[in-house]
Amino acid sequence: MRCERLTVNRRNNELSRADRDALRAALEAKRAELVRAHEENLSVGTHSEEVAADPMDAATRATEEEELLSLASQERALLVEIDRALAKMADGTYGVSELSGRPIPVERLRAVPWARLVADEEEERERRR
Repeated sequence: MRCERLTVNRRNNELSRADRDALRAALEAKRAELVRAHEENLSVGTHSEEVAADPMDAATRATEEEELLSLASQERALLVEIDRALAKMADGTYGVSELSGRPIPVERLRAVPWARLVADEEEERERRR
């Protein structure tokens, strides 16, 4: 009977327990990776220990710091998306489009576990930007 239930769930495009567990693990691994990178980029980008006597060196260092802080900002934004996905898993709304309520295909979630919309909705959103 369990196999039948999983088949029905697949037909309804719902995630199986194995899918949810694998996606949760992927989200948690990506989160840990981003936290480490974010902290490193913030640390290096905000704590310049050397004072450059040469104006060109100072300009290069400032550009590098700006790039690191920009990366940290992007990482922070992705961390917010991952935390949102993990919260949705906890409350049972993970894997459903926030716009239409349609199930997000498991293939899309495997590629982008923090996806909030089905692919065609995301494409339309990107076109409007």
